[in-house]
This record gives sequence, structure tokens and C-alpha cells, in this order.
Amino acid sequence: MNTHNRKHYKKYRDYRKKEKAKREICPVCNKPINKIITAITHKETKKKAHFDCVLKELKKYYHLKPNEEVYYLGGGSFGIVEGPKGLKAKRFVIKRKIQYEEKQ
Repeated sequence: MNTHNRKHYKKYRDYRKKEKAKREICPVCNKPINKIITAITHKETKKKAHFDCVLKELKKYYHLKPNEEVYYLGGGSFGIVEGPKGLKAKRFVIKRKIQYEEKQ
């Protein structure tokens, strides 16, 4: 390994160490969050959490009927939606809106 490659590798190695140190831990599942852009602020702890963990937590907290589902509506809010499931569903009703993240 020549000196140029060695310097480049050292920079890369140091960068990887910083990346691992920056990772936040999900308060729901206690695993590191790899893609922070897909994380959402947890309502109770005010820390970043996996989107899927928050979705599972909401499904567990709100007892859903067989034809109901929890969807992300945007802007930090979720909704309990009633209607046919799937992408081809043309009609659905938002039965309850849940503001999960605080608006800034």
C-alpha cells in the first residue's frame, strides 16, 4: 500500500468511526437508526425512532377493527382509516386523526 492510499484509507476509517458514533438509538426497539431521514420523533421520549416502530406502537395502542388501518397522513400526523385495503382503494374514510409530532 503506497502512502497516498494509506492516507485515503485513514480518512475513510476515521469517517466511519464518526458515523457509528453519531447514530441514534430507537427508544422503542433499542436498535440504531441507520437512516435518520426516515425516523420520526417519538411522542413520549422526544427522541428519534424508527417509523415502523412508531407505526407498530400506534397499531397496538389503538384497537383496530378488521377493516381499519393506520396510515401516515403527513406533517407528523397519522390517521385511522376505514375502507378497502391496498393501493387500488378509491374510497376510504379517515375515522380519527392522530397528531403524533408537534408542529414547529
